[in-house]
Amino acid sequence: GRGGGRGWSNVGAQGGRGGGSSAKVNHIFSLSGHQKTVTSLACSLKRQQLFSGSTDGSIRIWGWPEGNFGQQGALEVGTEIHSLMVEDDWLVAGIGLQNQPNMVRIWNMESGAQQDLPGHEGQIYAIVQGNGLLCTAGHDAGIRCWKMDAATGQFAMAGVLQGHTAPVQHLQVGNTMLYSASRDNTIKQWDLTTGQGVLSITTGHQAFILGMRLYDQYLFSAGLDGKVFVYDTANGLNTIFTHTVTNKDRSPSAITCVELCSDSAGNAILVVACNDNALKLWEVPSFDRRGILLRHKQPPRAMCTGPGNSFFSAGMDADILVWEFE
Repeated sequence: GRGGGRGWSNVGAQGGRGGGSSAKVNHIFSLSGHQKTVTSLACSLKRQQLFSGSTDGSIRIWGWPEGNFGQQGALEVGTEIHSLMVEDDWLVAGIGLQNQPNMVRIWNMESGAQQDLPGHEGQIYAIVQGNGLLCTAGHDAGIRCWKMDAATGQFAMAGVLQGHTAPVQHLQVGNTMLYSASRDNTIKQWDLTTGQGVLSITTGHQAFILGMRLYDQYLFSAGLDGKVFVYDTANGLNTIFTHTVTNKDRSPSAITCVELCSDSAGNAILVVACNDNALKLWEVPSFDRRGILLRHKQPPRAMCTGPGNSFFSAGMDADILVWEFE
């Protein structure tokens, strides 16, 4: 696979040598329309659309016909959106207010069918799909698994994965395994075939984990302590690399979200969004610095990869920025 274990330094290395094959990143568009924080982004290359969810109560739909980015529609949900996922013709959102029952809302964008899945208490921060299941998690610490009934086209509860003792911030799926990161400072691995927990590790983070991404067999976690940890999923989630993201004063820079994308040469790039409003880029696995992007006026809260060598970032300033590697 990509990376293939090459180049990981020893655990505890700070990484981040200068240089690297630094392809430039250009800010090519800003997408305006949301009135409040953009909490979530999801991109469908199949539909050539970007979906953005916000605390303003709307999901906006953007497209890029012939490379011209613009809004193509909106769904007025009427309550806060805190997570989004798009898969084929399905759009899934976690909607609701703090300290209230929240719902998973599902739209079939071809048929127009809509379904609400109640059950979560408090906001829903993570939605993924894998192994024929839709998995949702958030403030109530339980990971709910839903399965579609092929006969009715409706989703129904398949089970709840219990074990976390604090809100679950992130979910990632690799093959039949689900990985969950929680404010209880653990990352847990679950087998979606059996519905059983496989293992649980206590991370080295000193503050909430707000970012998690899977790259081949490597799992990245990033937190408000400015730390990035890399774990080997093929070896018991052993920590194989740590990196500290710093601000201009050389103190740790709190991380609000992360994304993995590819530059124009096919190198994997880790993009880290920080509460100093900056996006900071590293090539992996070398952790060579690839630059800092300073366009956001307030902290970014969401990122996702786009068409070609592009990616999107958005957050508390309500604008969505489109970036592209030269």
